[in-house]
Amino acid sequence: MVDKSTCLKFYKREDIQKAMVEHAQNKELGVRYGDGFGKRPDILMYPNEVLELAKQGVTSFHCSEEVWDNPLGISSDLTRKNLDELRAGWDLVLDIDCPDWEISKLTTYLFIKALKDNGIKEVSCKFSGNKGFHIGVPFEVFPQDVAGKKTKDIFPEGPKKVAQYLLNIITTRYVQVKNNKIFLNHDSAFSLPELKEKFGEQKFLINKCVKCKREIKKPKETIIEFICPRCEQKITEDKEFVKCQKCNILMNKIENSRSLCPCGSNEYNSIFDPLSIIEVDTILISSRHLYRMPYSLHEKSGLASLPIDPDKVLQFEKSMAHPENIQVSTFNFMDRNVLGESGRMLLLNALDFEVKIEEDRETSSDKFEEVKIESPIKEDFFPPCIKQILTNGLEDGKKRAVFILSNFLGKIGWEKKEIESYILKWNREKNRDPLRDNYIVGQMKSFVPGAKLPPNCSNDGYYKDLGVCHPDALCGRLKNPTNYTILRWKRWLRDRENDKGSKKKEEVEKEAESLKASKN
Repeated sequence: MVDKSTCLKFYKREDIQKAMVEHAQNKELGVRYGDGFGKRPDILMYPNEVLELAKQGVTSFHCSEEVWDNPLGISSDLTRKNLDELRAGWDLVLDIDCPDWEISKLTTYLFIKALKDNGIKEVSCKFSGNKGFHIGVPFEVFPQDVAGKKTKDIFPEGPKKVAQYLLNIITTRYVQVKNNKIFLNHDSAFSLPELKEKFGEQKFLINKCVKCKREIKKPKETIIEFICPRCEQKITEDKEFVKCQKCNILMNKIENSRSLCPCGSNEYNSIFDPLSIIEVDTILISSRHLYRMPYSLHEKSGLASLPIDPDKVLQFEKSMAHPENIQVSTFNFMDRNVLGESGRMLLLNALDFEVKIEEDRETSSDKFEEVKIESPIKEDFFPPCIKQILTNGLEDGKKRAVFILSNFLGKIGWEKKEIESYILKWNREKNRDPLRDNYIVGQMKSFVPGAKLPPNCSNDGYYKDLGVCHPDALCGRLKNPTNYTILRWKRWLRDRENDKGSKKKEEVEKEAESLKASKN
């Protein structure tokens, strides 16, 4: 635990006080007294307040990711709408915390690379004070509006989607497996035994379905059935022997293996899971959550949260953050002197990205009544949101729309070739700035019709964000656009059968009347 004399000596420095106050502008402040936090909300306005708080026993200073018009007006009693009205913006803060110091630095390096590869010039970085790093991108780089919403209001879902998007780039493009070694960059590679030594006996391999590429938690499940050779009664029991209660004879034991992948495939590959060692703490990305301010001391390590050159994170050592070695850095964490909107494409790409977690959540494992569809269900039965996408096209969110449409059509009986042709035609004719054909064709290569549901109606990142959610009376009772179409289609089938029955009844009655009349 850092002692009070160290705190007083360090926080007494005017250059440290000035740097901390500059960073705290329009931020909610939270101070820590050893093991506990002080009262919130609070603000830091004047340099001398830093030392005064240290004299009162404050050991560290923390501030919000969110930028507020009036931080003192925040209350835990406020609704989401009230908070949106008070919020002026939000900074993207990625918290990289890994038990292994070397991999923590490499992970930070990869996130910085992913940000720069997405056009972000204003990337900043600081040592967290203990085991990891904070990466910062100021709100000023993002556009004022995106997907029909004020960017300041898409919190925390906006920065969370950015974090997941960057994580996907790192794990799918940067991390490579060659010759039984995992390469995090050109110079850093680890074998599985080395990773086990660093992280312990955790799971580094995952099973992925060959057909639909979904992760399979348990590749196969053995089902044990017993069948009576006489009466053919079947029961499922996990026993060595079972007697038929009816015939009083031993039943035949049969073991069957079935796939647990929703697409029905039994084939899978075991591959290295980059997420087993690379992660970003998305818990930090939540309303009123605080992060350690630049130059704040860390209670456990006694080190300062020092801003560093993002291009030299791999060369950073903890000794550089010792209070006695600290010089106020020329690199600011979250520099607000920004020209242009270099974060526009990053935010749009992140919102368009089919996040793996959401995909898995919206699969056919969700409650959904499977029905046998003999032929594709046509547009007459489509829900309002799907009709809106198909009729008007989209300015933003076209990739999300492709994801929605392909899974929706696949669930209502459309074949893969039909879906591809239909989406290509929609994209060319309805979207003012259409996607490249290659993107849609590429998405369709690994697409399996019927393997996944489209996102649920409650998923704010899709229909509401795209501005196509205009529910009718039926929508309010259902969770998924597919349910809407299936329900309307089944009603139509039932009505058609009823009509057929009524007509047949009328014909029979007419025939009976004719026979009766002829007899008379």
